[in-house]
Amino acid sequence: MDQKFQECFDNVKDSVNAALGHYQIWFTLQGKGKAIDEYLDDMNDRRYVDFFRAANIAHYKLMFIETGCIFDTDDRTDRFRRLKKFMDENGLSGLSDKFRDRLKPYKTLVSNILTVRSKLIAHKESGVEPSGLYKKHGIKPDDIKELLVTLAELMEELESQLNNGASWSTVGPTEKWENATYGLLEVLRKGRNS
Repeated sequence: MDQKFQECFDNVKDSVNAALGHYQIWFTLQGKGKAIDEYLDDMNDRRYVDFFRAANIAHYKLMFIETGCIFDTDDRTDRFRRLKKFMDENGLSGLSDKFRDRLKPYKTLVSNILTVRSKLIAHKESGVEPSGLYKKHGIKPDDIKELLVTLAELMEELESQLNNGASWSTVGPTEKWENATYGLLEVLRKGRNS
């Protein structure tokens, strides 16, 4: 694999890992049926509440930023479209076609994520109401999760191809960030109660 392909792969892989990580931390802290149900008092402790408020905002915004990086429209960036081009040029067109087919159902969601990123996160467009924008564009946390898990699965498959089937994957669908968030909350609870 040439240097430019490797750099593009690494950059897209980093964004997929980051987007999935930020999603899992944010959703674990705020999602219905997640940590908020059991750990609300711990997160609202006056000593930590500001940390959790900041963490929620940061992880939420970074999820959109990193997902936007994956599907950036700027030709100068290492993004998914450029990665597919490198795949085609390096004899991986069958896998490139699989990527296209697996991501086709998410085309509208990706477009809507880029719109939200542009109007609310990368820029603060005047007069835009966040809840109205989400409703208008139909962005739901479960849909974002499905997209990010699909991306992680595809990148894991590409990584395996690039490494001649080696199984030491550094990308892939995992719940490690969700598990780590629960682990942190449990340690916090034990410390608060001791």
